[in-house]
Amino acid sequence: MFSDLTVIYGILCCWLFLAVCAPAEAQQIPLSNPSLEGRTGKGLVPASWMVANGTPDTQPGVFEILLAPSAGNSYIGVHSGKGFLEGIAQKLSAPLKQDSTYILSFDLAFTLYYLYPACYGNLAIFGGNAPGDTAELLWSSGNFIHENWKRYHAIFRPHRSHAYISFWAYPTTPCNKSMYGIALLMDNLSAIDPLIPPAVQASVKPCSCGEVADGRIMLHVTGGAVPYRYRLDNGQWQTDSVFPGLAAGTHIAEIMDAHDYSAGVTAKVESPWKNCTVVMPGAFSPNNDGLNDLFRPKVYDVIHDYRLRVYDRWGALVFMSNAPEVGWDGNFKGMPAGVQAYVYICTYTDSRSEQHVLKGTVMLLR
Repeated sequence: MFSDLTVIYGILCCWLFLAVCAPAEAQQIPLSNPSLEGRTGKGLVPASWMVANGTPDTQPGVFEILLAPSAGNSYIGVHSGKGFLEGIAQKLSAPLKQDSTYILSFDLAFTLYYLYPACYGNLAIFGGNAPGDTAELLWSSGNFIHENWKRYHAIFRPHRSHAYISFWAYPTTPCNKSMYGIALLMDNLSAIDPLIPPAVQASVKPCSCGEVADGRIMLHVTGGAVPYRYRLDNGQWQTDSVFPGLAAGTHIAEIMDAHDYSAGVTAKVESPWKNCTVVMPGAFSPNNDGLNDLFRPKVYDVIHDYRLRVYDRWGALVFMSNAPEVGWDGNFKGMPAGVQAYVYICTYTDSRSEQHVLKGTVMLLR
């Protein structure tokens, strides 16, 4: 027989083992001054950034680098060669977690001349525990020679935790033009996000009737990294997740997150009522059973200028409404109205701008 103390000790040991061994969930790590804003100049780095090595420059304007920033007013420029490396670094607000997968996006460009003739650009990202610490290579762009800004998405999985991240112009092959022929420009960094691919679902409001295009699709995104962009049927991207004014039919919706990861969904807007009309019920029973508790029209159209008036047998006005969704609950002056037939007059203008007057009686049942 085990004693109660032995059982409790075993439970505590098991809990401690799980707490120590279970991987902590990665969280977003925002970078400070991600658009690299600062006073331009040779050997200057923007606020919140540090020199990892060499003399990085805040551009444009240094060494005749004139490319306009991709975001904000400035960016960083670095060049390297055999035996000479340049890079910038930042201490992270939270460390990169071991064995967590991250994504980081930024803009890169190459320049043919950075004080010396250059052959290519190559960005290497390192994790470490000091500004110039290259303890672990997290990601490398590979050689590139495009002279305009291009968006890159670095996906990496650290094998240990790191308090610093650094960005370097890094040689991969010799340059036959100069000793310092690896040059690059960098701008517009994102936050460091956990890599969770986005998924999208759609909620759909059907059309009121077959002749009216008032359907609506709303997109709901999980995962990915904000901000999201949305589009429908290969149209223009937008920041609003709602697409109103849709005709009945099948639509293809897409979303794209901050790192250009995308997801799609097919949504069908239906029109359950073919003909556009407004139908007034002949009876209602306001007994709070959830069935026919309100007297109001069933609207299968897009209508406006709506008015409903209800009168008792003596011609007294007992209810009025200017909105079709607001119905009569069977009360008059705070008291239940009597069981009888009531006269109604309903007027509205339909989607074809035609005016209608509906008159009749409705039976109140209890």
